[in-house]
Amino acid sequence: MKINTIVTRRVFAGLFATALLSSLATPAAFAHVAPCPYCGMSITQDTPTQDNEVALRVGRKRIEYKCVYCALAEAQTEYTGDLTILAPSEKKGQPVVITRKNGQWSAGTEGAVYVLNSPVKHKVCEEQARAYTSKEAAQKFIDANKETLPSARIVTLTELVKAAAGQAKNAGA
Repeated sequence: MKINTIVTRRVFAGLFATALLSSLATPAAFAHVAPCPYCGMSITQDTPTQDNEVALRVGRKRIEYKCVYCALAEAQTEYTGDLTILAPSEKKGQPVVITRKNGQWSAGTEGAVYVLNSPVKHKVCEEQARAYTSKEAAQKFIDANKETLPSARIVTLTELVKAAAGQAKNAGA
């Protein structure tokens, strides 16, 4: 076999493998076409300056939600056992980690608080139920958004879990 034939076959095989793998990859534009499994609204994508996507991890499963409220509500009705929720904070790339272990909820970030605007309207729930690393950051957000968050208040994880437990699935859309 001539060297040209061998090189040609290898190039063809490499191009074929590249084409096959790129056709199997999920394009970025289609990465989040599914709606929030709790409220049914489109999941708000992360921006260059702010994280918005909430993720619930249970076992090897990872499910994305529109807001921390949706994730907490569904966690209480659909999943038993230990789980983790990654709730975006005001700091890009630094989520507040919420865990439920042996039935007890806890936040991995010391001093973490949550803004809750009740009743939650799921069209904008990513703004109405959000995690913050401190009370100061949460108050700053509330002060800057008084018109859109008229009844917003700072709550603890226990209060947010209790509020989410009383919400019916797909309500408040």
